[in-house]
Amino acid sequence: MRTSVVPPYCCYLRVYEPLPAFPARERTSWEAEVCVPEHPKTGFLAVVEQRESLAALLPAMPPGAVSAARRAYSMEVEGNLLLCPDESALRVRQALGDLMTSLPEHVLQVLLPAGGLDRVDFGALQDEACPPDAEPHILTARWHVPLAWFVIFSDEDRSIGMDPVELRYRTPMVEARRRLGRAHRLLSRQRPEWELEPLRTLGRWIESFHPHGWVELDYGGLVHLMDPDTLAADRSASDVTAALHAVAQGDDEEAITIYHRLRKRWWELRVKERAS
Repeated sequence: MRTSVVPPYCCYLRVYEPLPAFPARERTSWEAEVCVPEHPKTGFLAVVEQRESLAALLPAMPPGAVSAARRAYSMEVEGNLLLCPDESALRVRQALGDLMTSLPEHVLQVLLPAGGLDRVDFGALQDEACPPDAEPHILTARWHVPLAWFVIFSDEDRSIGMDPVELRYRTPMVEARRRLGRAHRLLSRQRPEWELEPLRTLGRWIESFHPHGWVELDYGGLVHLMDPDTLAADRSASDVTAALHAVAQGDDEEAITIYHRLRKRWWELRVKERAS
């Protein structure tokens, strides 16, 4: 399914879980929704989500005019269906909470229209299927891919397409946990002074899901910031693997060289956020 709408410049880390991981009352409805002819592809669902989010920001929209449908991304592995619910209410609730705690009040007043937060119906963002301590199946990053995310993938997990343009990595949950645990143990032993909290945070997140799930890194709209040659040449997961191998061999100079090269590559994309 094609669309002229360009997704936002975000990437997504998604966890897909097998049906038994969901409450029994949800399984039948999920199967009915995703097992239909010409089920929308992942890229199209991301655009639909973007449209709803943008519409919800319009102050002229009457209350209740925009209601996000319940959706799930899907993938099939060896004949088994795996689902990744989009959980819009949970993600919006967490994003608003992060926004309100991370920015000072005078900045919030500039970013949001007068009384904007006062008009938010937080009750509508509550979902009995998503308790306050629930972890979303989708993490989002803007204008870059966090380097910690690449730790859980290998270059063999990478796939690239040109019609439509996309780049994604997919790996079984067991491999994601193994790679992340191995990297954390290595760095804790060899370089405990380095910042390891991103790995710990990521580890806590993936541990909250079914062990037979899969993890997907989708470059999403970031592919529109790269020309075809740059996209084809990007091997960030392989570079992270090489950096960890260098640490294991005691070659800190090589590891730091690779790290700075990665930081420079992604910083060149992030600076476009500030371009007018």
